[in-house]
Amino acid sequence: MDLALELLTVTLTSPWVYLLIVVAAALDSLAPIVPSETLLITAATFAATGQPHPAGLVLAAAGGALLGDLASHLVGRFAAAGVGRWRRWARIAKLLESALTAFSRRGGTVLIAGRFVPGGRSLATIGSGLLGFPVRAFLLWDGIGSLAWALYSTGIGLIGGTLFEDRPLLGVAVGIGIALAITGSAELVRRLLSLRQRRRTRHRPRFGNLQTRDVMMEEMSQTHVWYVSYGSNMARDRLACYLQGGRPPGAMVTYPGARDGTLPQAEAGIDLPGTIYFAGESKVWGGGMAFYDHSVPGPTPAKAYLITAEQFADVAAQEMNRPPEPDSPLERLVFDLPAGSSHSVGPGGYETLLVLDHADGVPMVTFTAAHGSADTEHTQPQEPYLAMLRTGTAEVRAASGLRLPAAAQV
Repeated sequence: MDLALELLTVTLTSPWVYLLIVVAAALDSLAPIVPSETLLITAATFAATGQPHPAGLVLAAAGGALLGDLASHLVGRFAAAGVGRWRRWARIAKLLESALTAFSRRGGTVLIAGRFVPGGRSLATIGSGLLGFPVRAFLLWDGIGSLAWALYSTGIGLIGGTLFEDRPLLGVAVGIGIALAITGSAELVRRLLSLRQRRRTRHRPRFGNLQTRDVMMEEMSQTHVWYVSYGSNMARDRLACYLQGGRPPGAMVTYPGARDGTLPQAEAGIDLPGTIYFAGESKVWGGGMAFYDHSVPGPTPAKAYLITAEQFADVAAQEMNRPPEPDSPLERLVFDLPAGSSHSVGPGGYETLLVLDHADGVPMVTFTAAHGSADTEHTQPQEPYLAMLRTGTAEVRAASGLRLPAAAQV
């Protein structure tokens, strides 16, 4: 025991301990089996006597953690192209869905909270890469989280080392015990809250069950949707390419069309409560793509088309650069989600489904990106795309008939 303590003391009081902390903290993001937090707490326990220096441990841990997290983020970006194939495995699909949902709701704060949740660090960093979270924003939020984690772990180690200055191994055990108790308590509270939410959801009546409709509207509410377009699909000729196939003027892609090429049964101009912004690079037009952000003050003009759920799924598939396929989950998902909810089906630009409202029981749906306007870099759209947007906006203004309601919040 004395020999083991002597070896541990020599190792942790050597200047090489800082490099050891950097490497362990970096590897822990890519390989969560590396016990970087335990190593940092142990080193901080010995730091209570003055060597190593606590500030050096904090800097080494934060720097190593940020470096490893950036590597995980880049892995996520590299893997994003093939993420669709991974969804055949239920566990991976569940992890991806958790990351996508978290980032769509809380953005960069997930990177901070993920450091203090078991398994959350790798999930948050790789998930941010899969979503295309901007690198500059990633470095800011993850840097804050890495520094907070380094201060927290070093502080716990110092407490143990100060309380048991003459018995460093006991101080290490106390420090690790404190960390486990805090993490365990936080995880228990999270699970209890999650269980409570599931129970509430299970007993909450569906929106459709609260409505009274005649027979025709009841049937339509289970087969049709109001597809709300805020981008180039506001132009009816542009939407026709998604339904009947073809290439829009100025575009670089020819669309296969939907399984049912019937044109919309009705259309109407509406006002959405948010606004649009341009980001990414369009494979169809070049330059930025239009996305919808409900959290930014609006309103913004949009057009609602009455089409079948099957047609909507096919339009969404083509927006996601996928071929239309039978039995798409979107065909039922649009009816299962309550008004005001969102659901990410993938990491791509138009893979987050929004249920805006209901009009006489028929869902009003659209799709956008999981990120918001403030969470990504804006890009300039090309002129052919802007021309199509101007055409669609003019059609919206000229549209007559019912101006359908849209939810105040999504």
